[in-house]
Amino acid sequence: MLQSIILKVIAFPLLLGVIIALASYRFERQKNLVLAFLAPLFACIIILVLDGFPAFPPVRAAHKFPYILFAGSLFFAFFAWRSPRLNIIYSSLAFVLMIVLPIWWMGKSILVNNGQKATVVMILVLLTVAGAVLYRYFAVAKAKPLPNVLPQALFATSIAGALIAIMGGYMGMLMFNTALAVMFGGYLFISYVRYLRGDAQAFALNGQGALAMSWVAFIGVLVTGILAPKASGLALVLAVFTLAAVPLAYIYAPVAARIPYMLRPLLLGVIVAVPALAGILVAGMQFAG
Repeated sequence: MLQSIILKVIAFPLLLGVIIALASYRFERQKNLVLAFLAPLFACIIILVLDGFPAFPPVRAAHKFPYILFAGSLFFAFFAWRSPRLNIIYSSLAFVLMIVLPIWWMGKSILVNNGQKATVVMILVLLTVAGAVLYRYFAVAKAKPLPNVLPQALFATSIAGALIAIMGGYMGMLMFNTALAVMFGGYLFISYVRYLRGDAQAFALNGQGALAMSWVAFIGVLVTGILAPKASGLALVLAVFTLAAVPLAYIYAPVAARIPYMLRPLLLGVIVAVPALAGILVAGMQFAG
């Protein structure tokens, strides 16, 4: 049992994260396309490894999750391919639809009968949309890649989602979010090695690749909010705020330039993880109470 958990939740996702990183660097000119396709696809593979193939047509909400992730890989890959030809408004609207439609398809029966969950999910969606719009605004205004914080934020968000899930009474999303965190950790490890070898932009992500990876982490937290019976609403909001606030790194990232080169991503990671840590603390306090 323990060996199976280690293999499915740690070893296999870690390998997938390393593959994503190496593939994105190997095909650097198509980095956005690689990330946009592989991140949701590998998340889909993870849930299949953990839970097996779902029923078709899907019966329960949990059965719909792998289909949503697979659709996400096709969606973001298409927009990564088409993004140079699309304006910012059209691209942003498409991203919003990719959030709203899966939520309604997967969770409508739960949300219609649970006003509190519906309110929390609405707040999570608004936060995510605001973060995406803020990201696109800063990306255009600053005309440079997002500072080296998004991979750290993905890792922190998934860790928070895992702990919120177990304290909210849903083991399945604990396993999935933990596996996601390990996958992002594999990507982080390869990126940090490249960073130490002189690639100052090793952590930098932009375009549809950044949106796809953020969407995967967000969906993990969102599904936790839908399926976990006692998940803390405030903790979920704080976990998602970790991602929504990433564009603010354009403002505080210059502070990291004052410390040694090898420590800069670590400092930025600690700063960006503050909301996720607060979310874990809130979930723990509500669980203990």
